[in-house]
Amino acid sequence: MNSSVNSKVSLSDFQLRDGIYFPKDYEDLNNTEHKQRWDKIGKTYYGSQKIEQAEETSALKKDYTLLTGRPGGTWTKFPLNKSVNSILEIGSGYGRIPLFLSKDKNLRCQKYYGIDISEPLLRRLLKCKQEYDFFPGAEFHIICASAELLPIEDNSVDLIISNCVFMHIPEAQIRILMAEMSRVLKPGGIFVFNHSFHNKACPSHKIHNFIRSLSPAKNPVYLRQYSASEIQEMLAASGLKAKCSQYTVEPTQEYAIVPETIKGIPVPFAKAINTRLKPSSTSMRETLAYGFSAYSTQLG
Repeated sequence: MNSSVNSKVSLSDFQLRDGIYFPKDYEDLNNTEHKQRWDKIGKTYYGSQKIEQAEETSALKKDYTLLTGRPGGTWTKFPLNKSVNSILEIGSGYGRIPLFLSKDKNLRCQKYYGIDISEPLLRRLLKCKQEYDFFPGAEFHIICASAELLPIEDNSVDLIISNCVFMHIPEAQIRILMAEMSRVLKPGGIFVFNHSFHNKACPSHKIHNFIRSLSPAKNPVYLRQYSASEIQEMLAASGLKAKCSQYTVEPTQEYAIVPETIKGIPVPFAKAINTRLKPSSTSMRETLAYGFSAYSTQLG
């Protein structure tokens, strides 16, 4: 499961600067196109820079939902008042999901590990923590590195979470990452991968794929899609199924037959058409769903 290499990586191999752990080869990582792309995206992602610009008396300082919105999907099923020892978040960004889980669901933990490749997003995560104090009292380990490197001990994490991340990672890296997540997850631990996989059967994605095939300029951030059976296979191959046998892979409740934008240009009436889609059968939901989530069925 690739753990023979990555299990030897620990936080002692990283350098702590200004609240963030950086790998010792961070300069090499900084020179990669992938890192530079996500650092650029991270500077404006979801308007999260607003927290840095807001006056102390602004509403933004009092109501975090103005910054984050309220995440939907599987997060609405998360139980209230749950307490775990440790949480690992893959693709933590500026802290949108832990902020929601801490404030709206009263999730508590002793240790929080957040890993993301974008330094600007992690800087905002620290700012959000300072402003809103999510997971109060917990140890914070914020790690700026490529996602498949997890400097965490075997069988030490109670809960692994991720939101809208895996579709941006090539399949080979996803398989390494899943094996790593399986390594660090405690037996009987739980995971929530919300809206984490794009659906290869979705008509909207198929149209996008065709258009991209005609263009010499490819978008490297938007990668391949998966079927539910392919996701099941990856979870089993990684060992996550053995660690957490009670889970489900389900289509999201966002459906699409027409892309709402093509190369950044809005498609007329597409959003109205897609929001009216109400598939009734399981097969139609799996066909029209924009993506899939995978999560432990016994979250409580």
